[in-house]
Amino acid sequence: MSENLKVMVMGGHTKGFHDFELVGPVFEQFLTDAGFEVKLTEDREDFTKENIEPYHVIIDYTTGENLTEEQAKGLLGGIIGGKGFIGVHSAADSFKQTPGYINMVGGKFLTHPRPQPLTFNVKNGDHPVMEGITDFEMEEELYLLETYGHFELLMTTQFRGFERPITWVKPYGHGRVLFTALGHGKEQAENPNFQRLIINGVNWAWEPGGGW
Repeated sequence: MSENLKVMVMGGHTKGFHDFELVGPVFEQFLTDAGFEVKLTEDREDFTKENIEPYHVIIDYTTGENLTEEQAKGLLGGIIGGKGFIGVHSAADSFKQTPGYINMVGGKFLTHPRPQPLTFNVKNGDHPVMEGITDFEMEEELYLLETYGHFELLMTTQFRGFERPITWVKPYGHGRVLFTALGHGKEQAENPNFQRLIINGVNWAWEPGGGW
């Protein structure tokens, strides 16, 4: 299914953390190795309807900011129309004043403790996004999230006596949405479990016949 799938990886514009200059090339390498056609971009104009049209799946590794009305219309309209969306880590801390975006993602960043080793527990090993992934440990910057609406929970971790959501999937119009709180930086992006999750996610997020 990977063949001919076009993936846009959107990042950048923030300084001091979530460095797209370091993380973007890691995404480009493992996604290209998986057989996808990959575009790295920091230009939010690539979200407009005309520019997003050729892409099957959008991976969002942005932090903060907001979208213009046309950029938001292109992104959200594309997902509603059948494109796939994968929000990585700080995607839950992006575009928070852009109407509809956070509801599409399904969660919003509140705060995080210091990066620390955590065990990530698979909740639904039968889901295609979790294929080949079992419980694993990784140092991560744990996002504590406020969640919205209904989603299917795929992965959690324990922190301060509570089970915390880490990875979920949900529909958005005709489109498919995957969010994972994993992926803080280069070290996490190089983790084979994270890479398998994203590769599985791209294949799952695009349903043949979807899109505009």
